Amino acid sequence: MIKLFRFVLFLLVLAHFSTLFSEIIYTDPLDNAKYVSINNSIIIGLDRQINPSVKNDNSSVIVTGSKSGTHTGKIILAENGRKLIFKPDRLFEIDERVTVIIDIEKHFRGEFRIAKTELSFHTQRSVIKFNKDLIADKNSSSYLFKNDFPPVPFQFGSIPEITVTNNNPTDGKIFMSNFPFSNIPNTPFLLMLNNNGSVYTAIRMRDNAADFKKSDRGHLTYFSDEAEKFFEMDVNYNIIDSFYCGNGYSTDIHELVLLSNSHALLMSYDAQLVDMSAIVTGGNPNARVIGLIIQEIDENKNVVFQWRSWDHIPITDARHQDLTSAAIDYVHGNAIEHDNDGNILISSRHLDEITKISRTTGDIIWRLGGTQNQFSFPNDPGKFNYQHGIRRLTNGNIILFDNGNFHTPPHSRAVEYSLDETNKIATMVWQYRNNPDIFGFAMGFAQRLSNGNTFISWGSTNPSATEVTPDGNIVQEISLPAGVFSYRTFKYDWEGSPVYIDTLKNILPLKYQLSQNYPNPFNPKTTINFEIPAYTKVNLSIYDYLGRLVTTLVDKELNFGPYNVEFTSNKLSSGVYFYRLSTESFTETRKMVIVK
Repeated sequence: MIKLFRFVLFLLVLAHFSTLFSEIIYTDPLDNAKYVSINNSIIIGLDRQINPSVKNDNSSVIVTGSKSGTHTGKIILAENGRKLIFKPDRLFEIDERVTVIIDIEKHFRGEFRIAKTELSFHTQRSVIKFNKDLIADKNSSSYLFKNDFPPVPFQFGSIPEITVTNNNPTDGKIFMSNFPFSNIPNTPFLLMLNNNGSVYTAIRMRDNAADFKKSDRGHLTYFSDEAEKFFEMDVNYNIIDSFYCGNGYSTDIHELVLLSNSHALLMSYDAQLVDMSAIVTGGNPNARVIGLIIQEIDENKNVVFQWRSWDHIPITDARHQDLTSAAIDYVHGNAIEHDNDGNILISSRHLDEITKISRTTGDIIWRLGGTQNQFSFPNDPGKFNYQHGIRRLTNGNIILFDNGNFHTPPHSRAVEYSLDETNKIATMVWQYRNNPDIFGFAMGFAQRLSNGNTFISWGSTNPSATEVTPDGNIVQEISLPAGVFSYRTFKYDWEGSPVYIDTLKNILPLKYQLSQNYPNPFNPKTTINFEIPAYTKVNLSIYDYLGRLVTTLVDKELNFGPYNVEFTSNKLSSGVYFYRLSTESFTETRKMVIVK
């Protein structure tokens, strides 16, 4: 009896003292991390709340670079005091070792204790800006988001002709944004269509856009290629917020997830120079390798969580990539899902993998598919490959779009799995594979609608989208013109008013100047420089002093500039002339004197 009492007493004492200690459960960067951005902040995640007094203690986080020396900075508390963010006052140096000493014991309430912690990491600027214009993969030779060709003249009819066939589809508006894979005329729009294919809302864009969808907040979001960020619009189509990556990373077009706590999940592609000869036989010693960055930003645009593929996934896990190439996009993330337990699911096309990541610690919880697959697929041995999208359904299953580039023969499908995450079993419970096969080698998505139907975006092929019932009957099929695609296509209920918005009008001020006012025999050339709103019809002409037309320099629709129009006065006699720049809504005339 005495022994039992002592044992119980020991457990009680142990439990008491265990509550007196706190611990750091997350850091970014990780200890010994490499390829860290020179813009990076230090993020420290704790298992309990820290006292705000830490923000005034310069000794709580000491940051020293091997080249840049000691860094002062600002301490921010986030996540209800469980995240400490140290923002350096200046950038780190490229290629230096940075040491971080964390000493925050005295800032815990009560008797909590935490050991002094030290970590270090190696910095490297992202030496190559990833070409976001290549949304597919290097084998496709398909480049997006380039308007290096004359746009269609501005008119409502410049919206692409969309073909729709219906057999009692689900009510709602069809959301898409159009762009070409090649240099064919295309005017970019954010589009909402009625089920019959007629336009409900069209928002003409200055440049191509992607991932136009309705968020769980009931607002609209889309990625602007021109701005390189996501925007949020309210039900009246007013832009009310924007979302972009921090820590010096560019924002990738593939996904934005808005969370209920006003935070957002984003991704970035991080291109670095890697000596692949030290990793694989025949590897390029100066290869451009592209990793993946996942970020959570708070309502103040602070990065409160960051996950980097460099820390967790070897480059050699990309089984379909040529690891001896000079350029290796080894992850190619294309979707993020906020899982029902608060963690994160990501889809990585070039890993053939869905990865579950702890949003608390940053650790990988499991890997589904790919070379490091942890699940059995008892009734789907071919698994999925080069997939797009991942969503957790209300029934607990997951759904994704299997591009199927490496199926035999290649074919695409929407597929739903029931996951036993304890015993690691992925059971296919539903799929839709068209007959005959449809193969979208890039892009695509599978959206489960509230009535059980599935809205499938086929990506880089036609038809563009198909709605099917649970038993596989087609109730709607949508096709864009040949060569024009939508990265994702969705269907939602939408209560906003139908509108047509031209975002190009009066976006850029029209301005110009004559670089040389008096052309003369020694220098007869002059340059007229001007900027113009995108896709604006411009006429630039020269008149004599009686107002008679002498010559027309420009008479066509132009993209926004600046433009430099060179004019030679060799064929004109001495005298006073006027040049007139005019658009649909603007005309200005200026004098020019020619001296010979």
